Amino acid sequence: MNIPKYVYTDTDKYGDIAVIDEGDRRILSFAVGDEQSVQLKAQPHVLQHSYTQAMMLSLLFCQPKRVLLLGLGAGCMLSTLHSVIPGVRISAVEVRQSVIDIAKRYFRLPTSKKIDIHCAEASEFLASGMTKKVDLIMTDLYRDTGMDEVQVSKEYLDLCTAQLKVNGWLVINCWGESSEHLQLLDYLAVDYADVRHCESGDGNLVIFAGRQKDLKSQPDLRELALKFSSLLEFNLQRFLSKIE
Repeated sequence: MNIPKYVYTDTDKYGDIAVIDEGDRRILSFAVGDEQSVQLKAQPHVLQHSYTQAMMLSLLFCQPKRVLLLGLGAGCMLSTLHSVIPGVRISAVEVRQSVIDIAKRYFRLPTSKKIDIHCAEASEFLASGMTKKVDLIMTDLYRDTGMDEVQVSKEYLDLCTAQLKVNGWLVINCWGESSEHLQLLDYLAVDYADVRHCESGDGNLVIFAGRQKDLKSQPDLRELALKFSSLLEFNLQRFLSKIE
């Protein structure tokens, strides 16, 4: 049995933050029992949570050159994208400077001229506009109490849509089942030609919304999933079978 070891603790205006080592895992936590981010210390680029793994299904529909991450956490998704997509430009937005500092100090957040980290509230950052639109937006806004409801609001979704290229994709990590988000799915269908979702198995619903319809056949998607499974070092195909 691995006994948790507190590596670092702090409190900012948003609440508590802890970095915990548990065997070969390092955890970013915002509350007792919370695992905001989990990283294998020996393989920081290999995603551990099922919902973050499911979010990588977006790579089957989109080969991004520019990515916007809304919500950084420990930077696990940033590390993965930087590792598996050569030359990708990544902008990440995190409202808590303390979280950014922790990701850099304790979670081996990669540094590159093609990576930009912004300390800002996600809606305000989107409203200010970006110099160039992006191929892929991943929004994962969570606090110690759960999902930040702003990320499923009409105003926020419209801001995300405005920053996407005409063939871009939006990926939303929601809490709950698809039956709880029917209004959200219907709203996305107004502006997006391709809306799919996947229940990741850990209480999360990952929604994929494409500005243009992806016309790949299931055999082609399975072949791509196999390819990315090798790069990502986890089985992406198991999530492909759950997409609706």
